[in-house]
Amino acid sequence: MPVPGSLKRRPVDETELAELLQRQFEIKPVETKAYLRLLEGFDMTPHEIALALDIPLAETQALLERMLSSGLIIRATGSETRFAPLHPRMTMTNIFKIYEKGVIDALRSHRATVDRVVNLLEPIFEDRKIRRS
Repeated sequence: MPVPGSLKRRPVDETELAELLQRQFEIKPVETKAYLRLLEGFDMTPHEIALALDIPLAETQALLERMLSSGLIIRATGSETRFAPLHPRMTMTNIFKIYEKGVIDALRSHRATVDRVVNLLEPIFEDRKIRRS
């Protein structure tokens, strides 16, 4: 990967980028590929995206909905339904915010589990102390 902060245009290893985003943020490789296609070209229709990715149109519609909801793309203005990529900084901010929320929710869930287990086991421990007295 290029040095952070470097604005020099360099070739992107699509596979490496897709693997990194999947590993770190659970972004599906097809989402990365679609985002890159939009970033490299013009706003695209669902049909154009389906052709570029060589996937069925129905699968493309679901893909675009996921990408919209995770903040990777927006609907472009105009009479025909087209999609445009958000700026990479905004895209990565959106991806990170979703990831961060998931981590915080998981921590809260684990904390609630810890509290429930303590509440279940504490009476047993207290009974043990009483029996020893």
